[in-house]
Amino acid sequence: MKLEATMFSNVKLVIDEFDIPVAVQINGEIRYKLYDHVMVDGDDGYIGPGLEHGDIGRIMEIRRDETDYFYGVLLVNGEFGYTKDSRLMKVEL
Repeated sequence: MKLEATMFSNVKLVIDEFDIPVAVQINGEIRYKLYDHVMVDGDDGYIGPGLEHGDIGRIMEIRRDETDYFYGVLLVNGEFGYTKDSRLMKVEL
C-alpha cells in the first residue's frame, strides 16, 4: 500500500498493489474504505454528481479526482453517484 497526494494537503488516497484507490486518509487517519456502509446526508441542496436523495449506501469506488467528490456510493434506492466526505457518516448494518 502507498499514499498518493491529492490537491488537498491533509487528504491522501491509499493505493493498493494494483494501483487502485482503496481508502481515503484525512489528517493521518483512514476515514473511509471501499465497501464501507455509509449514510449519505441529503439535506441542504446539492449532494453530488448522480445523487439526488440521501439514503444508506455502500462505497463502491474511490476515485482520483480534482474535487473532493472522491466517493462513489451505491444507495439502497438504486442511485449511484459521487459525494464528498462531509456528506457521509459510517453506519453498521
